[in-house]
Amino acid sequence: MEQQQIGKRSIALPITLVILVFSLIGNVFLYSQLLQHKQEQKFVKGQGIYEAAAESRQFLDAMIPQLDSLLQSKSMEERLVLKFDAGKLAADGRALAELTAEAAGISAEPETLDSHLPLTYLSDVENGLQTIGRYEGPLSEAERAYILALKSSFEAMSGIMKGFNTNIGDNRSAIIRLSSGLDWTQLVAKLQKMMLEQPAKLAA
Repeated sequence: MEQQQIGKRSIALPITLVILVFSLIGNVFLYSQLLQHKQEQKFVKGQGIYEAAAESRQFLDAMIPQLDSLLQSKSMEERLVLKFDAGKLAADGRALAELTAEAAGISAEPETLDSHLPLTYLSDVENGLQTIGRYEGPLSEAERAYILALKSSFEAMSGIMKGFNTNIGDNRSAIIRLSSGLDWTQLVAKLQKMMLEQPAKLAA
């Protein structure tokens, strides 16, 4: 009887060890899959942030020469073409709202970031540019002052967005790091401050 019990124990021990090993392997596999899934989620989020930031920077840079051309315009016909082009550019500017929404979703103080502010700002820019210069000849001094102020704001915002490195598009690790909000959310906060301090609405 004792020999049978000893035999059962000697068989049960390796079986238990095998089960434990397989269980451990399974747990390690599941954990690695979970980590991989989380990394993939961070990568997808980082890609969205990168694209919104790159488009925002491109828009801000492109608006500056457009405003310069409006300042130098001499006729209503010339301005109609320029304003049409500026309107098309404004559509790209909606990336600013996307970038702000991404920042608000990560920031420890999301209430300080208003994703509607860029849309309001862009709407004011578009409406202002469509209103000015509906006459022949150079722009009036008041309308030149409005465009000069806009240009100054866009130059400042473009300078802020220069702080975002757009050369990381092919770097997976750098794209994943964006999802943490490190550094770039501060740029969005500065953009918001600029939009509030220098509104784009054309004075009546």
